[in-house]
Formats: sequence, structure tokens, C-alpha cells
Amino acid sequence: MGTWWRGTALVTERGIVESIRGRTFKVVTGLLLLLSVAAVVAPQLIGGDKTTYTIATEGQAPTGIRAALDAAGKSADFNVRYISRADENAVRLAVRDGDATSGLAGTTIYTSANQGGTFPVLVAQAAVALETTRKLSEAGLSATQVAELQSIRPPKQVIVGKSDNADRAGVGFAVGIILYMALIFAGTTLANTVALEKSTRISEVLLAVLRPSQMIVGNVLAVGTVTLVQLLVLTAPLAVAVRVTDKIGLPPVAAGDIGLAVAWFVLGFMLFAFMYAAAAALVDKITDVGSAIMPVSTILIAGYLLAIIVVMADPNGGWSVAVSLFPFTAPMAMPIRWASGLVPVWQLVLAMALTAGTAVVMVGVASAIYRRALVVTGRRVRLREVVRLGR
Repeated sequence: MGTWWRGTALVTERGIVESIRGRTFKVVTGLLLLLSVAAVVAPQLIGGDKTTYTIATEGQAPTGIRAALDAAGKSADFNVRYISRADENAVRLAVRDGDATSGLAGTTIYTSANQGGTFPVLVAQAAVALETTRKLSEAGLSATQVAELQSIRPPKQVIVGKSDNADRAGVGFAVGIILYMALIFAGTTLANTVALEKSTRISEVLLAVLRPSQMIVGNVLAVGTVTLVQLLVLTAPLAVAVRVTDKIGLPPVAAGDIGLAVAWFVLGFMLFAFMYAAAAALVDKITDVGSAIMPVSTILIAGYLLAIIVVMADPNGGWSVAVSLFPFTAPMAMPIRWASGLVPVWQLVLAMALTAGTAVVMVGVASAIYRRALVVTGRRVRLREVVRLGR
């Protein structure tokens, strides 16, 4: 067994070294790193300054209004600037001319027709709270009693939707696209490698000293390792940034979703890679690789479309659950469902277990096809012919 692994390691090392030395690896990895850094830095530059609202008041802004708005700004991360005007008409003109976001004069709040949002609502709430406090005090209530009345908490708000966080759901959507592209890219690269070795008769030389199983496993590990490194270059900086700063605009839990995507790539690649390698071993010319791997790519494309169309529409629907558990669609569908925040942990574990189990089965089946097809040269081999050779 030790000899088998040493031979496999040699094939893996050879594949990794050749890939790293190639210009394509350097260019693609560099672009992925730039993309990842840009995704981290751009929100910092764009969203670095706090939003500032300006309120115009008739005379100096009341102390109670200032205290309420400043407290709200500290909680919601915005600043409030106060400007005073001589009379109500001057307050109205300040809002009309764009000098102020909102204006407060007596019992009237002025709001620009071009600006809405929640700030005028906050001003209205602060004015109501201030007037309520005054009237309660005039009615004979003590400061303690007024404070108790104002401390009554509103009913608990529960957001009901297809996901518990829209930003996190967006991460799931992006993860699904990245996984699909990574699996297609890695599978196609592996297929081209296998077909090139066979068409140039390199495989015949290798078969003199290596077993077919060592060659297929070595090639799979080499391509998988290189693609995994590129995937980590893309995702690791973003995952770290999500955890350490809130400027990215994503919840910290999204870092776990990004990390989970890497695990799903490993599972998905182990499931599909051997199928790609076996399909490529059937051809004699590298130009025939596209048609040979089309059935495998079709399965991947179908899984991606189901993940986007079915799961995004209703993450907890019956079809979504089925698609996320089925091994050949789970690598794209389950990360999207998981990012909705509404998936039980046991379903995630079950999906991973089913995918891993199916991958183990596919290793044996694909290795057998690879071994039989690799020794037939000079023409394209049909799958039925390979099956007959195994009888």
C-alpha cells in the first residue's frame, strides 16, 4: 500500500508542479487575488463615511430633541447636524433649498420632496416623546413615573421571509455561482490533462511503471489541489474581512458560509472529478474531449439551474429540500439553502454524508472505466465496449 501511495504522490507532484509553472495558473490566481482584495477594500472606501442628516429648527433645537436624535444616530451609525433659523418660513426654505434634510417648527415637520427615508420619522418620534413628557409632567406624574412609561418596550418584531438575512442569502447565491464555475473549470482541466496524456502516448509510458488507479487518483489530486488553492485565494481574504469588520455589509455568520463553500467544493470535486477523468479516457484525440465530457457537464449544469431556480425561489420547499440532499445537485444547492439560515443542521450533515458516499462509489466505477479505456488507443472507445471488457 505504501508503494501505491508513493507512485500516486509522484503523479500528484508532477501535475501540481506543471500547473504552478504555467502562465495560466499565475494569471488566474493573480486575478482572483485582485478580485478578492477589491471585494474587501471597495466597501471600505465607498462606505467609510457616516451618513449625516441635517435638521433645521426654529431657534435652537430643544435639548430633548437633540438627546433623542443623537442617541438614535449613535445606535444606527449616523450623524446629526443642527442648524437654527429665525422663523418657521426660514425653516421651510432651508428644507426646500436642500440646506436641511428635515425641519421642525412648532408642531410641523418639513420634509424635502426629494428625500424621504427614516430620519423624518425619527424627528417626529422625538417631538412626540418630548411633548408627551411635558404633558405627563403637567398632569402630576413624577420624573420616575414618566421614565417608567417611556421605558415600555414595543412588541417583539419577528421578520418572516424566505431567509433570515437578505445579505447572507446573497452570499449563498454568489457561493452557488462560484462553486459551479470552480467545478466546471476543474473538471474540464482534468479531462484535458487525461486526454492529452493518452493522445500523446504519455499514459503508455506511465503505465509501464504505474497502475491506472495511481494515475487517475494522482491527476485528480493534482488538479483538485491547484483549484483549491485558487479558491482559497479568492475566498479567504473575504471570509476574514467579514469576521473582523462590519464595513463589508455582510453579517459575521457569512464567513462560515464562505468556509463551508470550500468544503462543498472538495466534496463536489471528488464526486465529479473521477467521472470527468473516465469520460476523457474514452477519447483518442484531445479535440474530442468536449463531446465526451458533455454528459458529466450536463449533470453539473442541471444541478446549478435547479439550485438557482428552485432553491432561491423557496429554500424550504419540498423540491428545494430534495435538490439539496440529492448527491449530484447538493454541492450547488445546499450552500444556497444553508445561507437562508433556515436549514436544520441534520439536513446539512445528511447531504454531506450522501455526497461523500456517492463520491466513494464513483471512485470505484470511474477508475474501472479509466483503467479499461486507457489501454485502447488509435480510436475513440465507446462506453458499452468498456463495459464488455470488464466482463
